[in-house]
Amino acid sequence: MIKIIAQVISIIAMTIALLSFQQKTQKRILLLQFCSSSLFVIHFFMIGALTGCLLNLVGIFRAAVFANRGKKWANHIAWPILFVALFFGVYLLNFTVLGLTPTVGNLLIELLPTLGMFSTTVSFRMEKAAQVRVFSLISAPLWLTYNIINFSIGGILTELFSAISILVGMLRLDLKKKK
Repeated sequence: MIKIIAQVISIIAMTIALLSFQQKTQKRILLLQFCSSSLFVIHFFMIGALTGCLLNLVGIFRAAVFANRGKKWANHIAWPILFVALFFGVYLLNFTVLGLTPTVGNLLIELLPTLGMFSTTVSFRMEKAAQVRVFSLISAPLWLTYNIINFSIGGILTELFSAISILVGMLRLDLKKKK
């Protein structure tokens, strides 16, 4: 029953994540990403995918900071550096404190979402929504692979639909604007 509830939570998180890329402003994208990440923390914890859980936990904090980017404190260059350090800290934590065996497979699997969060952090640092969409697109195949391995139904669908949603947003909002 817990696995079913976890998958339902991931479907709700997916819906919110997909809506985020259809927003016109960076701040609205980040607000919805904050909500989606919060639900994915619960989901990944429930299915035992601790890297996904902890990375999304840091992602909640990241979205909150970057949503306030217009304020001097939130615009400091130290924030993205801190978040990248935390993401790679989570990666190392898996093989030390959490006791995951550092096999080649595990090292690669756990690196995928870490690199995805790195890419998304770069995207959130961008000022324009169009730039956020471009850099967010890099993250999708990394998280997709991780989600397939961990059988996260909502995660798999999120990455598939996110890539499509980002592309639609680019066509609808970015290319239309250039014409």
